[in-house]
Amino acid sequence: MNRSDKGPTRDKERTRLAVLEAAERMFAERGSRVSLTDIAAAAGVTKGGLMHHFPNRDALLTGVTEHLIARVWAEVHEQIDLSENHPGKFTRGYVRALTSGNESVLRAFSPTNLIVTLGTTPELEELFTRDASRLDEAFAADGLAPATTLVIRFAAEGLATAVTGPYLTAEQLVSARAQLLAMTETAG
Repeated sequence: MNRSDKGPTRDKERTRLAVLEAAERMFAERGSRVSLTDIAAAAGVTKGGLMHHFPNRDALLTGVTEHLIARVWAEVHEQIDLSENHPGKFTRGYVRALTSGNESVLRAFSPTNLIVTLGTTPELEELFTRDASRLDEAFAADGLAPATTLVIRFAAEGLATAVTGPYLTAEQLVSARAQLLAMTETAG
């Protein structure tokens, strides 16, 4: 074990991550009925340990949401093909990410996602506003016509929402994904 793998900072980061992942999983499974004590136990920490990182339920929900948004962004960036040096690179990465079956993306776009299940707070509204602005900036800088980007973006988000239900088959998803990606190549 090297020096950077141990020490209080590393343990705090691991504990915080364990709490976030346990909370996300348990909120998704049980909704608002889950207690902080149950989340702490699932994370392998005491309730006091959980409260050290997240002093109340709203802070925990905000932390879980921030973590989920960060994982969706990471998936988008992972799906960007850096060899594509023409307009639409970010949009193509977004389409690929939202149609990849990635667990974080599925949770974020699920019709029964955490916010639908647990409600919202002013902090979450601010978080969503910042994330929406970040997305708008990324799409605006991508070089495609704004109207084309909107159609592609919201179609991809619709696919990400529909994929967990009976309204979209695997074949339809593949076909729609290919069409959206093709639109990024021919759009001006």
